Amino acid sequence: MADSNVYFGYQTALQILRAVDSSRRGVARYDDRKLPDRALGGEALAGIIERLCAMHPGLHIDLPAHVLVGGDAHRRLSRDCIEHVFSASLSGMPFYRLDKGVYVAAPHLAFTNIASAEKSRVALQELAYELCGTYQTRRTGVVSAYDVSPLSSVRSLRDFASANSSLRGARKAGRALRHVANGSASARETKLALVSALPYAQGGYNMGVPHMNYEVEASPAARVITGKSFFRCDLCWPDAKVAMEYQSRESHSGEASRIGDSRRANALASMGWTIVEVTNDELDSLAAMDTIAETVCRHQGRCLRPRISDYRARKLKLRRQLALPVRCGW
Repeated sequence: MADSNVYFGYQTALQILRAVDSSRRGVARYDDRKLPDRALGGEALAGIIERLCAMHPGLHIDLPAHVLVGGDAHRRLSRDCIEHVFSASLSGMPFYRLDKGVYVAAPHLAFTNIASAEKSRVALQELAYELCGTYQTRRTGVVSAYDVSPLSSVRSLRDFASANSSLRGARKAGRALRHVANGSASARETKLALVSALPYAQGGYNMGVPHMNYEVEASPAARVITGKSFFRCDLCWPDAKVAMEYQSRESHSGEASRIGDSRRANALASMGWTIVEVTNDELDSLAAMDTIAETVCRHQGRCLRPRISDYRARKLKLRRQLALPVRCGW
């Protein structure tokens, strides 16, 4: 019976997908796309969630869970779930099958779900960077973690939004993705990327979307210096041979790391690359980021010259949206 099925969407879908190995997700058949008219009652839903958590160690679903239903005629209020009416006909692969009668929205559908309700484009862009990156926060998982597999890619998110342009949230998702890249390794790298890439109108430095954790092939001379065949750069603009390296408080400590960093910098310099380091404190300083942006833009062969009268106010607004300090000095 269709009404005994449950379809998880929105943030709940992302929590589930983080914990369920991709090899254990079945592709939902076309016939399985018919959503139930109503959500399951509290006990039935609790039973399904308990069963899923037993099947997939490490899975935790925050309540109320977000579930998709096909109509609003039978909607019920519940502390255990939030019902979202969803009756669109979809192209592509919108759902995975987890168990008999249990389905979860694919990352591209969950992202579009969230876009339909998200008022902040910057928040949506942070979410997209995380979905397409190698880290997770409470936006997509239960706990923060690094070195995780990406849930999606910019191309996959964009293609789904384009193929389902009539879907609520699809256009907003498409606009947000114009300034998103694959491969960010942390939330702070994402914030640095957005501050750098977003256009002047959004308070960014208009540098263009960087390649994240880009592999630069080492020249023969650079291999001699470092013994490495390639170098990974945090934020990179390959055409201009310029990159920004985010230096967190935890990274690159100790004498061995200092020597390795020095050799790496010399090797990249020998290949004509310019590397601009950005510390945690510099990212938190508007004045420091202004100076860094001017340096990077100069190496890109252009000037940082916004023709917007309230550009400073827009920069401050963007920093607040990214939860970055708005202090001007150090």
